[in-house]
Amino acid sequence: MDTIKKIANFLLELNETKRTLRHGWHRIGVKCPESVAEHTAMATQIAFILARLENADANRAVLLALFHDIGEVRSGDDDWVSKIYHDKNSAETKAYMAQIKDLPIAAELEGIYSELKEQKTKEAIIAKDADLLELAVQAKVYTDSGYRSAPLFIEGMRDSLKTESAKKILAAVTKSHLEDWWLAIPEIAAVAEKIFKTKKNQDRF
Repeated sequence: MDTIKKIANFLLELNETKRTLRHGWHRIGVKCPESVAEHTAMATQIAFILARLENADANRAVLLALFHDIGEVRSGDDDWVSKIYHDKNSAETKAYMAQIKDLPIAAELEGIYSELKEQKTKEAIIAKDADLLELAVQAKVYTDSGYRSAPLFIEGMRDSLKTESAKKILAAVTKSHLEDWWLAIPEIAAVAEKIFKTKKNQDRF
């Protein structure tokens, strides 16, 4: 198989991350959870932000986050229950190494994976924090949407965060409401303030 064909096959496999769902949310009753690709996109964006806040190499942190879950196309996305019965890290590592085998960029991708798993660089720590923080944001969305067990996913990773920036952001996220971001838009905030003020006055009577 020539190099270009190997890359083509790799891209077709990467495309499967769009259809590989985040499995843990099924445990709390979510019928249509986000995909691994959607999780990765946001985790990568968070990695960039955290790296800037932590004065780290943002490009490296983003690169580490970008490829962190591709092995799940083959190994699947395990949750807390399934992890009890088999070694997720071993399976995902085996899958990742098989995916990149014989690619012209295999050595670089192996280095990315090893750095992330070893957690010895600032950028690797940030990429991991970004992965966890994305999970927390999604859990917050599900919590406020009425899924009773969703807070477990926030509390379950809280102590795993390493950077001060991630810890502060998590605290802010958990105290926020889902609509806070768009209610803060000036054109909307003015209307919302008027409505809420009127309602508050009406509630007095």
